Amino acid sequence: MSNIQQEKDILRKKVLSLKKKCSFSELHNCSNEVLEVVELTGVFQEAKNIFIYNSIDDEVQTFEFIQKWASEKNFYLPVVQGDDLIFRKYIPTSGFQQSSFGIMEPIGDNFSDFKKVDLIIVPGVAFDRKMNRLGRGRGFYDRFLPQLKAPKMGICFEFQLFDKIPADDNDIKMNYIVSENDLIW
Repeated sequence: MSNIQQEKDILRKKVLSLKKKCSFSELHNCSNEVLEVVELTGVFQEAKNIFIYNSIDDEVQTFEFIQKWASEKNFYLPVVQGDDLIFRKYIPTSGFQQSSFGIMEPIGDNFSDFKKVDLIIVPGVAFDRKMNRLGRGRGFYDRFLPQLKAPKMGICFEFQLFDKIPADDNDIKMNYIVSENDLIW
């Protein structure tokens, strides 16, 4: 294992222990604060077609946010297929199925007209002020994101934002990073 990979694994464990110190209601309240900052950004206000994730318990909670804005914006959620991400439109009536990762994924047609995407809202384990993102280690987003030209916005809790995190050439940089107290671009 490379030195940078070890540093990433250590940081993932550190952030996980920080998350475990927070109650679900604390994370829910902080999620609302993060998403209130997102709503204020011009890039979100102008976006019509948005790739966003359906959160798991320890991430910024996105589902209520998606429901809130679904009448005004088109949201597309990721579905894991093998080692790749595909995206499907969020349609409240089309239903969801649970993935092997425990994520509720939309049922429906795959979306591939990437030129129409105006914004990509990306989860992460950690981010830094140099626009780097650390994921969970499987590389799904790092493989997928180069296919899109739309701006990438990482969203996280304040304790997931660092001055500098380990990053290498395979890690895709963000255009924006949003936490409860920060908007970096």
